[in-house]
Amino acid sequence: MSYFITDKCVGCQACETVCPVTAINGVKKEFYFIDPKLCIDCGACGRACPYDAIFDTYGEVAEKVRRTEWARPVVMEEICSGCRYCIDICPFECLTLQNEDKPWIATAALTNPKACVGCYLCEASCDKGAIVLEVPVDVKPAAAARFNK
Repeated sequence: MSYFITDKCVGCQACETVCPVTAINGVKKEFYFIDPKLCIDCGACGRACPYDAIFDTYGEVAEKVRRTEWARPVVMEEICSGCRYCIDICPFECLTLQNEDKPWIATAALTNPKACVGCYLCEASCDKGAIVLEVPVDVKPAAAARFNK
């Protein structure tokens, strides 16, 4: 089951902007909806919604989380093979390949953290387990606990 939008939606477009798979559609200042066939349950829409209009897969209001508290990909360079799967799947171009001219030491790196929505696509695409999404270190423990429910 996917996330869904309730009648509290005012059409602010916050959810549509952060959706990594373009599963959210609507008309500005009107009701938006989530296509359950496209939704990957990443929760970015719920974290971004300022109106408590998005419910999670369990029917609970998705908790708003400040963007600075969203989980970000951490690349374990000693495991990363530089395969580019994570880079190619990222819809917001947050990751790039470092040392691309030296394939034997090339690794992925988060180079655009402000664009990242914490959708877990990069983590899921990594066959080596070299990417893990983590709440930034400078975030208060209470905020980290809220995100990792």
